[in-house]
Amino acid sequence: MSAEEKQESGWMKEQRGMTEHIRSSTNMQNAESVSATINTNRNCTVEITNVSSVYCLINPKVYMYSGFSHHPPQPTIRTTKTEVCSFTKDDNTATGAVGILTYDLFHMQNRMCTERMAVLFSVPFDYHLYKNVIGIGLFESSRGCDKALYKHMYEGKDLSQFTRADAGGSGIIHKGKKIDLRATMSTVGKAIIKLEVYDKMG
Repeated sequence: MSAEEKQESGWMKEQRGMTEHIRSSTNMQNAESVSATINTNRNCTVEITNVSSVYCLINPKVYMYSGFSHHPPQPTIRTTKTEVCSFTKDDNTATGAVGILTYDLFHMQNRMCTERMAVLFSVPFDYHLYKNVIGIGLFESSRGCDKALYKHMYEGKDLSQFTRADAGGSGIIHKGKKIDLRATMSTVGKAIIKLEVYDKMG
C-alpha cells in the first residue's frame, strides 16, 4: 500500500467514525423508519449526512418529473447533522417517483454560497423497462432546480459536473474542488438513498 493509499485509508476510517457518531448522536428518524411509513409501492427516501466542517446545506429545492414530495427536505442541514426527506408516486397512477433535490453549499466562514449540490433519483413504475437511477453532482449556485437540470442529469452525456449510475447498492462518488459526495441507492420500489457530504481530502 502506497503512502497516499495509507493516508486515504486513515482518512476514511476517521470520516467513517465521525459519520457513525453523527448518526448515533442525533434523534432524527432514519431512512428505513421513514420509508416504512409510506404506503405507495414506488417511492424514494433520501438520507443526507453532512460530515463537512466547512459547509452547511441550505435553501433546498425540489423538481419532480413524476410524483411529489412526501416528507419535505429540512431547510438547513448543519455540519455534523443527518436529515431525511422522501418522495413518492402519485396515488392510483402507473407512474414512479422521479426528480431532483438540490441544496446550496453555504461556506460558514466566508458566508457565501458558491456551489449547488444536486441529487437525481428515479424510481420507475415499470421495472421491465427501467431501473432505479441515482445521480449526484455539484453545479454553480445559479443553476436552476428544474426540468433542464433533471434532463441533464438523467440523459446528459457530459458527466464533468455529476456522476450517474443504475442503482445496485454499491457506492458511487463524485469529487468536486472543495467537496466530495458519496452515495448509495437500493434497487427496490421503496428505494433508499444515503448521501454523505465530505470536505475535500488534502
